[in-house]
Amino acid sequence: MRTEFATLTGSGAAFRLPTLSRLPPLTALRAFVVAARHASFSRAAEELHVSTAAIGQQVRILETHLGQSLFSRQRGELRLTDAGTALYPGLADAFDTMIGSLSDLMVSKARPQLSVLVEGCFAARWLAPRLGTILPVLDNVELSFESFESGTMDLSHFDADCAIMAIDAQMPGLVHEPLFPDTVSAVCTPDFAARHGLNGDPGQLRSIGSAMLRGNGPDPAFEWTHWLRACRIPLRLSATGPRFSRQTALIEAISHGHGIGLVRHSLIAGELKSGRLISPFGTPQPTTSQYHLLTSLDRRRRPEVSSLLAILRDDGGALEEAA
Repeated sequence: MRTEFATLTGSGAAFRLPTLSRLPPLTALRAFVVAARHASFSRAAEELHVSTAAIGQQVRILETHLGQSLFSRQRGELRLTDAGTALYPGLADAFDTMIGSLSDLMVSKARPQLSVLVEGCFAARWLAPRLGTILPVLDNVELSFESFESGTMDLSHFDADCAIMAIDAQMPGLVHEPLFPDTVSAVCTPDFAARHGLNGDPGQLRSIGSAMLRGNGPDPAFEWTHWLRACRIPLRLSATGPRFSRQTALIEAISHGHGIGLVRHSLIAGELKSGRLISPFGTPQPTTSQYHLLTSLDRRRRPEVSSLLAILRDDGGALEEAA
């Protein structure tokens, strides 16, 4: 084992510095700490479920290792020496830290764990703002959320306990739990609508084709031609603006006044309620795809999954009523 030596300045005396490979035996350190706390070998022996002689032996091992006496007896009373008094607080704290670390690990392992895959935009704009509702209900659950972008992952097989995504078809082998109905509206900032005369007049879209922002995905509800037809707005468009593969980026562009776009009501409910975004014309149209919680049959029986589903549906129901 490695030993380190240091020489005191101005003296020829050398002493050993402890290293991790040269620490005294853990049982000896433990015996000393408990005996010092009780000021008694016999009470230390009771706590550690060993004999009094064993405590004494371990203390002597430590004293031999350190080359110093740690206890003295005065009138039959066990007392710490100066060396013992200096040593005790640091060792006691070290054992408390070890006990705390082990306890934290055991408690975390004892807590049920729930891992959830979530579409990135839903995670950022719907789930994250509602953590204040989710966490108190699942306060004894170790939660983890991992976001992904639609179309980037094969969700027919995944390692998480459940996934939340917008789908319009069943996936074999998975339990599908619909969360809430959703609609899509044409939205923009009030300033953008005023500048382009859009309030109540969809015909003005002809002059701002490049600012008609679009999302990506197979749901036809998010295509301008389909949405206008569903709203019974007889308008032919010669051009539209850029397409965004991610809904989060589309909403950011709209929120910064760069255009008007078709967005899920569930993802912008807060902005519509506060007036930061408005729908200047048309009516909300139902989406073909709907947010679902997907899981396996076995995991669907877990109470943590049931609790999460209930929370999502309750908040989704409130959202639907507000709409």
